[in-house]
Amino acid sequence: MKKMFIIHGYQAHTNSHWFEWLATQMKSYHYQTEIVYLPNTHNPDLDAWDTAIQNNLKNNLDSDSIIIAHSLGVISILNYLSKEDVFSNIKGLFLISGFNERLHNLPELDQFINQTHVQFKNINAQHIVTIGGDNDPIVDINATNRLSQHLNTTTLELQHDGHFQDSDGYRSFEFLKNQITSILNTKNSEIGI
Repeated sequence: MKKMFIIHGYQAHTNSHWFEWLATQMKSYHYQTEIVYLPNTHNPDLDAWDTAIQNNLKNNLDSDSIIIAHSLGVISILNYLSKEDVFSNIKGLFLISGFNERLHNLPELDQFINQTHVQFKNINAQHIVTIGGDNDPIVDINATNRLSQHLNTTTLELQHDGHFQDSDGYRSFEFLKNQITSILNTKNSEIGI
C-alpha cells in the first residue's frame, strides 16, 4: 500500500482539524496514512519534532509517497527533507498555511524557527502544492507566497478568514483532497506512471 504522511502544526494533535477525515478519504486511493505525532505541541522543540518525523518517515518514502503539512509542520517537514540522506523524489508535497520565516504574531516560535536549516535545493517532489488563506490571521498569505517562491511554485489562495482549523469550520478539506487526487489521476510518462 502507498503511504501518506500528515505533519500537524503548533498546538495541534493527530486528531485535529481535517487530518483524520483526509486519512479516511485516501483509503479508496490505496493510501495508508500516518498522522505523525509531534510531542509538546504547546512548546515545540525542533530536535524532538525532527526525531518524531524521522522515526515515522525514514525508509518509508518512495516515488508514490505523499506528505501533507500544516502551519509549523511545514517548516518542520522542509527542515527534515533538506537532509541529504532523505529520499527526495516523493509523489507530492502539499503545504498548507506554510512559512519559512519568523512570524511577528508568534514570537514564542522564534527559537524553533531560527534553528531550522531549510535547504530548498534539496527539496524535490514530483508535485509541490502550497495552499494559503487570503486572510489567515496566523500565517499571513505573504509569508506563504514567499515560501512558494523559494519552492518555485505559486500559492493556491483560497478566500478564507482562518487558518484551516476545525475552529474555523475545517473538519474536512475538499479543496486539498481534490488537489491530491488530481495528481494521482495524472499520468506522467517521463517518470513512468
